[in-house]
Amino acid sequence: MDEWIQRLGDLLETPIITSDDPVKVGQIVLLVVTLMVSLALAGLLRSWFRRLFHRLRISQDLAGRLLAFLFLIIMVVGTILGLRFADIGTGLLSKFFHYPLTNLFQPSAEATDGATHNLTLARLFYAFVIVLGMFILSKYVQWMLREQVLRAFQIAPHTQFILLRFLHFGLIILGILISLSAVGVSFTSLAIIFGGLSIGIGFGLQNIASNLISGFILIFERPIKIGDLVEIMDVNVFGRVSSINLRSTVIVSLDEKEIIVPNSQLVTESVHNLTHANNLFRLKIEVGVSYGSDVELVRKVLLEAADEHPQVIKEPAPTMQSVTPPFVRFITFGESSLDFHLLAWIPDSFRRFDIASDLHFTIWHKFKAYGITIPFPQRDVHFYPTENT
Repeated sequence: MDEWIQRLGDLLETPIITSDDPVKVGQIVLLVVTLMVSLALAGLLRSWFRRLFHRLRISQDLAGRLLAFLFLIIMVVGTILGLRFADIGTGLLSKFFHYPLTNLFQPSAEATDGATHNLTLARLFYAFVIVLGMFILSKYVQWMLREQVLRAFQIAPHTQFILLRFLHFGLIILGILISLSAVGVSFTSLAIIFGGLSIGIGFGLQNIASNLISGFILIFERPIKIGDLVEIMDVNVFGRVSSINLRSTVIVSLDEKEIIVPNSQLVTESVHNLTHANNLFRLKIEVGVSYGSDVELVRKVLLEAADEHPQVIKEPAPTMQSVTPPFVRFITFGESSLDFHLLAWIPDSFRRFDIASDLHFTIWHKFKAYGITIPFPQRDVHFYPTENT
């Protein structure tokens, strides 16, 4: 036990940033504890001020913005107090931004004094704890920013996703760099490792590299966003985008099944984004009637069916460009039927199948009521007997 306490003490005294005023692990731990106390205090004050704003009858949007500002102020003050308690000079911030990152990959002078500073299982364990702690911290910070700040300012969900995703990767990369510094990995070793990885990418990891590059394209170019309704024709995938990761995108289908699609497939293949600009969708109901039917009566019945459905747009707003009231097209004289199309706009493309089904039921009942028949293909087959010779 004494040996483990001694190792823990040595770890806390290990400098992470080697400069004129080195920062030790213990100081970082004290800073993190102060920030956690600040977060807890921010939560308590948020609950108290929410009740106060409710009594003062302040609007919900204004109260949310005020609470967001309060959260930011508490975190700034908590960071300053944390730096003061941890005895970290505020002048270190400028040095931090100008700190050469290559020093993180160079072993300290003590690492060459003896075998006690060589790579050991204990150092690997410390590195794993650092990365795991940074991952947990990233998830907690993302949750706090999403709940306390981003939603209060009514930032678009896709923009929130991008900001939080880059924050997550930034913290993870920082944790990896710190862990590599803790185990004393040199820059030369990393160069050899990355050289081997480049050869692996050239021979066997093309798909992974392609998916990673496609992930950045999807994040920055934004052909699809979180919440978009997409349809991939080649693989018959239809659903709503729930998350966009660096390697793959998760699409939730109509039956609530999560479909993981590689990002390269979304970039290289044709994808129908039904909600890229808006959620509007135009239904096309195809129907054929017998040649003896009254075509004007057919048009009247189809328009009645569209007018009776509550989800069909009857009078589009001026802002709905290219949206028209329901209308009927006489398509062609078929082999056994007169073919019509009922075209109607609906506000939610995700419900197109349900609304189309409702219109089919309504049209069927109305055709029976008006005596309009729907023919089926018929063929007359004539047999001509041949004389036996």
